Amino acid sequence: MLLQLPTELIQLILRNCDTPAYFQAAFSSRRLYEIASGSREVIIHQLHNTPGRNRGIEAHQTRHLFSELMRRSYQQLDGAEHYASPAYEYQNRVIDYHASTIETSEDGIRALLVFKGHSTVHLIDTNDGDRTEIQLKSPGQDIGEIEIIQTAFDGNGRVYVLHRFKPFLDQELDTDHPFVKHALESHPNGSIHLACHLLNPRGKMIRMCDFPECRDYRPLALSVANGKFAISWQNMLDPFDHDVVLYTQLYDNNDEEEDDIDDETEDEDEDDSSEGAVEVGKGANPCKIIHAAFEAYVLTSSTDQDASVRPSRRTGPVMRDFIASLISPPGEPKPHVNENACTVQFSPSLSLQFSIGIPFFGTHDLGDINQGEQCHWQYLAFGIATHRVEKWTVACLLKSEAYTGPRCTHVLNLDRGRRFDHWRIMAQLGGFREVTTSHGSPMATSRRGTRVAVANWKTLYVWALNPLELIKEDTPGFYPSSWESPIGAIELRPVVLRLEAVCSQLRFTEKEDELVAITDRGMMFLDLGYRAKGKQVFKSQGDDNSI
Repeated sequence: MLLQLPTELIQLILRNCDTPAYFQAAFSSRRLYEIASGSREVIIHQLHNTPGRNRGIEAHQTRHLFSELMRRSYQQLDGAEHYASPAYEYQNRVIDYHASTIETSEDGIRALLVFKGHSTVHLIDTNDGDRTEIQLKSPGQDIGEIEIIQTAFDGNGRVYVLHRFKPFLDQELDTDHPFVKHALESHPNGSIHLACHLLNPRGKMIRMCDFPECRDYRPLALSVANGKFAISWQNMLDPFDHDVVLYTQLYDNNDEEEDDIDDETEDEDEDDSSEGAVEVGKGANPCKIIHAAFEAYVLTSSTDQDASVRPSRRTGPVMRDFIASLISPPGEPKPHVNENACTVQFSPSLSLQFSIGIPFFGTHDLGDINQGEQCHWQYLAFGIATHRVEKWTVACLLKSEAYTGPRCTHVLNLDRGRRFDHWRIMAQLGGFREVTTSHGSPMATSRRGTRVAVANWKTLYVWALNPLELIKEDTPGFYPSSWESPIGAIELRPVVLRLEAVCSQLRFTEKEDELVAITDRGMMFLDLGYRAKGKQVFKSQGDDNSI
């Protein structure tokens, strides 16, 4: 019917379309394409309603303006909900996505997959289309039942596996074996252990630690960083009794670990009969276990909360997404472990308590030492707030800043931005919906900060942005005035993708438009780029597998 209208009416309709609808119409037929790509006034109008710089655009030819509009449209991921198709791997096995974990490395994506009913952890490493898989077998699986609870990377070539062990009581067991002895003395539901595996083909050493003081508690979350690890514990009888404990490893004379992983591996190869080590496993190459000692520090506790607050309204136990922020890098100020929240001015008449994450983008403007100018640091972070009375929830991008001496020698460290307690709203994430289940809303940002993604059950929201334009307030004009929200901030518009799986963890790859997620259907690979059409090719053990 649209094709039957006069050209002038078609141009009027295209002028009043948003950019995604404009291009959908343009590519639906040859005649509409000719009208859309040749209507200079319509294209200029669309450019003024799409994020980007418009100074001097009138001097360019119409063909160039149409190409520029198309380029901006791709940057905004317009139409991705129609062409981005997720692909899934490991659908033949049921993933325990609460125990599995995923992280972005310098070379690609790494995941620790745990399958329900299995005690072996599968390390999946994807890099530029190549995929490798390593199986990390749990020590003690031949003499007892192993339940994997949590897994984690430490970023330094080690993998941590938190698990529960219950010995096979119907077999003749060596009661002096450290696993069996500890389990028999522990809770009837089994004993909790943490195994540290070296990601080195020559390393057969596994370091273990036990938690006999927590026999009445269940672990809810594990996080590892900077040679330390933290566990969130919850009492099995009283859910309001919970703690987050930071563990720092102590080395004694029996340990062989050095600061360098290669040195550690060489030591292990040279001395396979080290004192204090126990061999576990069958076959010619059993793994060697060393029991490590740890110091424990309580970071947060339910006893720290205000006793006047009703138990049902107190802050709950710390879960995976927040526990990582409790481990400070060496030399960094200690974070406010009970206060990852900050009061922010939402509108002229309303302040909201925002839960703010570690910044995902930052800038460092060097000051002129001759003029005595200070260096200027700026950080952009993701935050969520809920109105205490009306209960509506908003997600925003917030900015904080700091000044240091001129020509400082500091290196940009986004973790440092989490210590600030003065934030301002730079953009509102339009269309954001708070998840209504206990599953939570996994969130991810791309490496250059141009994409923010949030999974809400089976719906994925992705916002495209220019973080530099948001953080620099002295460069107006990039975002159209029509994108301004009622509170005066830029309202970013999302791409909404309806998935066939529930996302529990979400990460961008080294490419800005590629997402990987752990879901209840398996590992999900999603390419939002227009040319990719959501397809990737992976190589595993010499075979080509197109997904």
